[in-house]
Amino acid sequence: MLKSKNNRFYLIFVIHLIIALGFYIENLNANYSSLSSDLQNIIPVAQKFDNPELFKKDLYVNDINNVKYYTPFFVQPLRFVAKFTNGDYVQVINILNTICHLLFGILWFYLIYRFIPDFWIALIVSFVIRGIVWLPGLEIWGIADLWAMMPRTLYITLFPIPFLVINLRLNRLVISGFLIGLIFNFHPITGLGGILLYVSFIILMFFFYKIKDLLKIKNILIIVMALVTGMLPFIITYFGKTSSTVVYNMDAFLEAFNTRIPRLFFEPLTFLKHWLTFKTLFYVIPIVLYYLVTIKNKRENTQARLIIILTLILIVLPSVSVYVEQAINSLFNLNFRLSFQLIRSQKVAIIPSFFAIAFLLNYFKKKVKNKCFLPVLASVYFVILIVCKLKVFNSVPFVGDDLSRYVLPNNLSFGSNYNPGKKDSDKMAEYISVYTDQEAVLFGSHVYRAATKRSVVLDPKGASMLIEGNPSRFIQWRKDQKRVGEAKSIKDIIAILKSLEVNYIVSRNKNYAIELTAIHTEGNISLYKIQ
Repeated sequence: MLKSKNNRFYLIFVIHLIIALGFYIENLNANYSSLSSDLQNIIPVAQKFDNPELFKKDLYVNDINNVKYYTPFFVQPLRFVAKFTNGDYVQVINILNTICHLLFGILWFYLIYRFIPDFWIALIVSFVIRGIVWLPGLEIWGIADLWAMMPRTLYITLFPIPFLVINLRLNRLVISGFLIGLIFNFHPITGLGGILLYVSFIILMFFFYKIKDLLKIKNILIIVMALVTGMLPFIITYFGKTSSTVVYNMDAFLEAFNTRIPRLFFEPLTFLKHWLTFKTLFYVIPIVLYYLVTIKNKRENTQARLIIILTLILIVLPSVSVYVEQAINSLFNLNFRLSFQLIRSQKVAIIPSFFAIAFLLNYFKKKVKNKCFLPVLASVYFVILIVCKLKVFNSVPFVGDDLSRYVLPNNLSFGSNYNPGKKDSDKMAEYISVYTDQEAVLFGSHVYRAATKRSVVLDPKGASMLIEGNPSRFIQWRKDQKRVGEAKSIKDIIAILKSLEVNYIVSRNKNYAIELTAIHTEGNISLYKIQ
């Protein structure tokens, strides 16, 4: 049955459709608390485009020009889908997550299958790739529930497409170059890593396999032009809406910057040390092992060396970008603010390891010479995915890790503690939406911005949107934040907030009750009105 291409496609389609629908059904009653903080920053941008009258006194969405640079390829599709959900952006994310789950499984299966044409190997590895991996710089890889649905998730879902198109004919290289540039727009941070991988892969292929016919300046320029053409939407938007010219106090900017961005992102050697953890060994060991077992096989060992070099390039070059940017800023008195993002593109360095796993499985299949080896291995793996959420596996490596536990939705596995009920923050957001004026200004968590469609000020998460969009306002945020932090009493804090035109305080801090009366409480969260 599996020998037919159509049968393979239908089976893979059905498997991932079931998983996708499982996640969709599970999240039909989801709330804003189910979303990541990144999404809670992005959704207000879409809401502002939908209704320019919203967020007039907000920290960053007060002026749409502060955020026009921010991933328009992600924001605008959200707005389009919102037309079918009556503006419910939680369900927009649910729909997008469902589509991504379906495409992710299919595209990654076929990408693995293209290099190792074995159904079981492609199936196993495509599921491993789904798993959530926590990487240096608070980055993640994988696809899971709504909290993991971000621009980077959409990007890595579409990532296989250029590599499914690519071959050694010039026209296919041009098309694949354009496509890798085009999907870059969905998440430029990860996209830069993807482009680095793409370019490095082609160069290494030419070098290792001595393909010289295409190495002509004319051909190289055509491929580069196709790639840059694909990137143009971001290039035009980002550099048209941000500026590296310093027209503000640089010391004040750095002070604000350092309160939001950990020094880790500017210390490449420290950042690299975060790769040296037990969990990352899961990705290092297959690469090393594949190299060792293929030493006597010239063809396969060439593949192993290509994987090793590609991995090193994807880790080292983003790190070097920090030093390059620092040198440019110092030499030309500029303030480029990209390297703290570029270093995060190292996340794509785990992609070669997935192929090392696939090649290793193929190697062991040949050694074992038993037709049941891979089907049995796949069966054991899927049983693990179904039961891994049981508490008994909490301390078991791999089985009890996010790499396994987030692959399947809770309604397709055992041991889940999933609670679909509303959190206190969701209930508070509903109250604020109904009983406060649209012009109200809140002092509280960023979670209330999108959930209530009300202006929020002074939140650190929102301030991150100003680093590139409006550095001057970012500096002012830090000054206002310091004023509140240095206030000697609750009364002084309230006076400062009042000067910032704040109408309501949403907080778990009960000290506000010394000066104000809570007008509503949900759990340990209280809403105070400033008179």
